[in-house]
Amino acid sequence: MSGAPVDPAVPPSVAPATQAPKRGHVSVWLRVASSVLFVPLLMLMARAGGVVWLAFVAIQTLLGLEEFYRMTRAKGLEPVRWLGFVSALALLALAYRPQTPNASLLATASLLLLLALALRRGGQSRVLESAAVTAFGVFYVGWLSAHFVLLRELPWRAGLAYGDGSSLVLFAFLVTWSCDTGAYLTGRAFGRTRLSAAISPRKTWEGSIGGFVFAVIASCLGAATFLKPEGGGPLLPWPHAVAVGALVGVCGQVGDLVESLFKRDTAAGDSSDLIPGHGGVLDRFDSLYFGAPIVYHYLRAVIFQVP
Repeated sequence: MSGAPVDPAVPPSVAPATQAPKRGHVSVWLRVASSVLFVPLLMLMARAGGVVWLAFVAIQTLLGLEEFYRMTRAKGLEPVRWLGFVSALALLALAYRPQTPNASLLATASLLLLLALALRRGGQSRVLESAAVTAFGVFYVGWLSAHFVLLRELPWRAGLAYGDGSSLVLFAFLVTWSCDTGAYLTGRAFGRTRLSAAISPRKTWEGSIGGFVFAVIASCLGAATFLKPEGGGPLLPWPHAVAVGALVGVCGQVGDLVESLFKRDTAAGDSSDLIPGHGGVLDRFDSLYFGAPIVYHYLRAVIFQVP
């Protein structure tokens, strides 16, 4: 990410670079090892598409939502976890099969059930807040994750070969994670000025600029290489590739800061220790929750112009 090891006791404008502790080097190698194992698996699942990709997104969603609800419980809230899980999975199913009948009925029933369950907690403290975080978790993790499915299924609506959907998904991952990596590396090497000390003291403006530049470069490289429909030319002309990279370079870092805000508010370090070197699912996918919707809606509305 965009973190640099800045000493909190030193003003941000003059904070000197510090030698990364040995544990930091171990963390970097863990990040690399985790990526080497995960990226080929991600490519295989994206290529398969269909229920394979849907299952992967569902697992990611359930794990991320559990981490989010665990953080809220640290603040004394009691989200209705099972209802949140069911509702989030229903959103994924609707993204996979948007023609599902009575979709609005399902959404209405979930909301009414959540409110009815709140009545059972009458007399307890913070009932309203618990109901609110239950619903918010569904939208934050569930709905934003549904864009991974929407992006993979977009070729059906855009008139492309279904196999092209894997390139769309991998393009979103490439640009977003390039932003993360660029921000992390640039922040470690050159970070001096804090970006937002109140939210994440380790993130710096230098790291943020580096992440933005990496995102634009990755978008242009991806558009020029593998983001091409079968038998066709580049899907994104370079001005559009620059635009997508710039949008993801900004919005992806906003997603990272949002999750940092949640962790700071709940006094959590990482959302979990599930992924070696990365933390939890939310730590790894926080920027993708913002980056993937940007890529999807840009392609849908600007490039393919489908409703």
